[in-house]
Amino acid sequence: MKLIKILSIFSLVAFLATPTTAQMSANPPEVGAKIRAMGAKLDRKVVVSTFKLYGPLLKKMPRDGVKVSKDQSYGSHERHRLDVFQPVKSAGLAPVVIFLHGGGFTRGDKKGYSNIGLYFARHGVVGITANYRLAPKVKWPSGAEDIASMIKWVKANGAKFGINANKIFLMGSSAGAGHVASYVFFEQHQIKDDGVARAIISSMPTFDLTTKVTPKGVLGHPGERAYFGADGSKYASMSPASTVGGRKIPLQISYAELDMPMIQSQVKMLIDAVYKRDKMLPAIKQVIGHNHISIVAHFNTKDESFGPDLLEFVKTR
Repeated sequence: MKLIKILSIFSLVAFLATPTTAQMSANPPEVGAKIRAMGAKLDRKVVVSTFKLYGPLLKKMPRDGVKVSKDQSYGSHERHRLDVFQPVKSAGLAPVVIFLHGGGFTRGDKKGYSNIGLYFARHGVVGITANYRLAPKVKWPSGAEDIASMIKWVKANGAKFGINANKIFLMGSSAGAGHVASYVFFEQHQIKDDGVARAIISSMPTFDLTTKVTPKGVLGHPGERAYFGADGSKYASMSPASTVGGRKIPLQISYAELDMPMIQSQVKMLIDAVYKRDKMLPAIKQVIGHNHISIVAHFNTKDESFGPDLLEFVKTR
């Protein structure tokens, strides 16, 4: 018994001594080191440097067992296009994750996020990466309206792509998370019997717009100002913070360890509001060792920092 107790103590010590960056260690160690060295900020240099780090890894990412159907039209606008990543070997209809990219509400394209669709499809879940209309040509709530159109497309066409249209999971990162939140929390934008089972909100920047205004009373971020407008009196009514009550779609809320303080603040407010509403915390994930870009760029590489959590969240529905 004494020997067993000693061995147990040694095992516990070894576990506690495991570096917090171990989840990233499957990729070259310099990738994680360089991400951490950039710190908790976001500027053009960080964006370019992060994509440069992951470029070689994503060129070699696995694509086996996946059928890809690109540029499916879900509406009349030129950006109403989505790509479908379908598991070749699937027993019956599978759940689907619809992913919306970031880009400060004014830029971004689904073609840069095929790793997301491939990752889910390689693990038995249909992945969809979608474009949506961009500011300044469109304003709030165009993102939620585009999501409604995506869901209508899935309802009408999903069976042809092996999709169970009653198991739709919405996922957005950064501005894409803002759009997902607008659909999830504003029931007037939702369609009837939409089949949305759960939602994944990652690194969301816009939970409460009223906390992000400059001394002049407008949003400081130019992309957010282009999308939500410059009338500060409307910010509260456009914020998910104003309408957390109502339909309770189960959430997985995530953020990168190295997300900017502004993102972490908005995420915290979202978590607090959901807890106040439900008297229970939602599923929460801090993605260790990652920044605002790498939190999605690492999918479908050897790095399993985040993917398994989402697969469990989807498949346990």
